[in-house]
Amino acid sequence: MDEEKAKGLNTKTNFYILILALVICSVVYRLLGKYDYNHTSFLFVGIPALLAILLVKYTDSPRTAYGIVFKAITLFLLLSAILLGEGTVCILFAAPIFYAIAALIVAIYEYFKNKGKSDLSAFVIIPVVLVMAQPSQINNVPDMQSKETIVIIDNAVSISAFNKTPDFLSNYPSFFKIGFPQPMGIEGEGLNIGDKRNITFQSSTKGQGTLPLEVIEKNDNSITFKSMADYTHIGSWLTWNQMKVELIKHGTNQTMIKWTTDYQCDLGPRWYFEPLQSYAVGVMNEHLINTYFNE
Repeated sequence: MDEEKAKGLNTKTNFYILILALVICSVVYRLLGKYDYNHTSFLFVGIPALLAILLVKYTDSPRTAYGIVFKAITLFLLLSAILLGEGTVCILFAAPIFYAIAALIVAIYEYFKNKGKSDLSAFVIIPVVLVMAQPSQINNVPDMQSKETIVIIDNAVSISAFNKTPDFLSNYPSFFKIGFPQPMGIEGEGLNIGDKRNITFQSSTKGQGTLPLEVIEKNDNSITFKSMADYTHIGSWLTWNQMKVELIKHGTNQTMIKWTTDYQCDLGPRWYFEPLQSYAVGVMNEHLINTYFNE
């Protein structure tokens, strides 16, 4: 009976510690947002590391350390959707690194605890977290990324295709349906240098925003659009620079379309988010090529 009572008290204590850890991490999240660090590795590495350290250090359930930590991570991610207004895509992208960092912290702690040197685990965890978080990059300007996509169209096309009103949501890629802001329409026209257009995006959590573009280069076979600003939710994740579209004659009656997008990854750690963003930009490039040229 005493054993069952002790077990019940232990479970209740762990539950209270879980709640306290979530509260602490929520406060840390808001502090990161206040100082504009809520899209850096301080969030994506620091929060899961903090959760894991608090729980493995102060809960008395060594057999279920992974379970307790993963439960806390899951609750934090779900609460971020409800309380912080983050969309599905943000949670899906953040979840793998949250779980991976937490699992690594627990593994290091458990390893040294089994060796009877649990106090040493804190000294090992700190440099591991710092290396994965890439703190040296947090206040640095990100390197420019360039994503080139090539599609061959079975007919002759021209730059004048950009004069038509595009149906962005026709054959919309499934990848973007997981929660990315959707392009709803475009205002403005013209293909001369200096001509401007605004693309409107709708975010399920942040509302509408526009991406203004300006033509900065143009000839018979290529055109370059420059991003003048970004008032969409996408601007929280990356900074657009420019998009260059080149038309190259290919075969008898084919056109090779090379769409190159230059941008900066504003999320950290960059070793994790740069490949994800590169893939997303590649999907966008191909979709836009098909929208404008592949009727």
